[in-house]
Amino acid sequence: MNRRFSTQKKMIEEALRMLDHPTAAEVYEEIWKAYPQISLGTIYRNLNTMASEGEIMRLSFSGSPDRFDPNAAEHYHIVCTRCGRILDTDDSIPQELLNQLDQAVESSTGVEVEGRTMLFYGICPACKKN
Repeated sequence: MNRRFSTQKKMIEEALRMLDHPTAAEVYEEIWKAYPQISLGTIYRNLNTMASEGEIMRLSFSGSPDRFDPNAAEHYHIVCTRCGRILDTDDSIPQELLNQLDQAVESSTGVEVEGRTMLFYGICPACKKN
């Protein structure tokens, strides 16, 4: 049983690296091409476990399925308002700016910030060209 789980998890990790912020269904479709015995339930269980253990990042969007990012390190995402593509920011956002944002939120709410998730919306370079 452990070996099978490890094999399935490895396939999921590979699919996550190949695909761009995929949904569970997209991961399933990718793996199913080579391994049609896999079930969608197995994909969901593994993705949920990996996300809850901090191995991958879950991206939740209102009104659409969760997406998954193999990069679990703190970073932010940009959603293209034309094509819907999700892009990662690089790590060039200065920590000083993030600290100021945390302090502003704490000052206005009284809540101690323990972490943050930010989404930016705009038009991606490919859509700007068209």
